[in-house]
Amino acid sequence: MLLSTPSDTAILLFAHAAEHEVKSKTFSSWHSVHVNQKIAKVLLKHTLRTIKKSGIPCLTVYTEQQKGRTFGERLANAFQDAFQAGYQRVICVGSDCPTLSPADLQQAKAALQGHRMVVGPASDGGAYLIGLHIDNFNPEAFAMLNWQTEQVMQELSIYVFRQEARLDAFELLQEKADIDTKEDLSLILQQLPVLNRLKRQILFILTKKAAKEHVLRGLLQHRLGKHLHNLLLRAPPFQPL
Repeated sequence: MLLSTPSDTAILLFAHAAEHEVKSKTFSSWHSVHVNQKIAKVLLKHTLRTIKKSGIPCLTVYTEQQKGRTFGERLANAFQDAFQAGYQRVICVGSDCPTLSPADLQQAKAALQGHRMVVGPASDGGAYLIGLHIDNFNPEAFAMLNWQTEQVMQELSIYVFRQEARLDAFELLQEKADIDTKEDLSLILQQLPVLNRLKRQILFILTKKAAKEHVLRGLLQHRLGKHLHNLLLRAPPFQPL
């Protein structure tokens, strides 16, 4: 689905829908699947806002639109479709890097003017952003990389060297943390500024359930107190010895 006006560069948002995201990720083990889905939706909306602010056209490929048996095949097919749509440069991101900024996307776009690939390295050894020029794209080799492991950065380095036969064929962006576990989410929430919009939204989701339970406990105690009071009023008068 195209979200903006065509140009030679596009953002490829390759992500799971919220109901699929929570099948492989748990953002909070203390909350229900429904609460975890809400967090996944907030992260996805945050990423869409970030992309929109960059001014770069966006192609979204969600779970039901992804084609292929493996993650590598699905990602390669998404890139292939974007190139076949007429784009020369495609910058792929997911929905799990809260600190991704419009400036990062603009930097990636600029990097692809002089390089065949740009990568945003994740702190866990993966990548939160991968940008490719069409001339550097080999769908079969790309699909066969050791995806979703700590070796992704190393694999991408080998891939681009084999395509370009030189070490300076790609540019690295600033390293950032992405969210794969509840520990990742907790750490990022601690690092985000107090007034950060995404931080406030997620904390509201996490504390809303606790607040509801607190209110329910208060009502129960209040009603129980009134019930005991009424029982005392109906009890026979106390006869002192």
